[in-house]
Amino acid sequence: MRRIQPSPSQKIRRALMGMVFWMLPNLAAAQAMLPLDRGYYVAEGTPCGRASHATLQLLRRDGIGGARDFCRFQRIEPAGPNRFRVTQACGDLQGGGPAETITVTYETPNRTSYRLTSTDGWSARARLCPQPSLPAPWRNNDIRDLVR
Repeated sequence: MRRIQPSPSQKIRRALMGMVFWMLPNLAAAQAMLPLDRGYYVAEGTPCGRASHATLQLLRRDGIGGARDFCRFQRIEPAGPNRFRVTQACGDLQGGGPAETITVTYETPNRTSYRLTSTDGWSARARLCPQPSLPAPWRNNDIRDLVR
């Protein structure tokens, strides 16, 4: 029995299809987004007009961070109704060494608030503040490129 060899174009097509099937789960994870409106989030209990470096986080399209640190989202997976397991690389913006990869859970009861819980049990709640309601300098920062 004679074995038919695939043509070069068939080999390329097979290789590309294999790459696509390998990449699909990774692309889906990278493209997943938290169902939250992007912008400034203030810690629970803090009025928007009294936000400070210690109580404010900026939720961007690629992660979340404050005055001293930033966590870049690496993977976002559904973990139940309104719950998402997020793997993120967090680093010190003041130049404090390499980023640390951690996994946290976001609970999102609506598009403008969340509860974040770490694997060691630490948790925090925050809600979105309209930018005009924040103190200077955040009120006037142009964040459009970061939150698109």
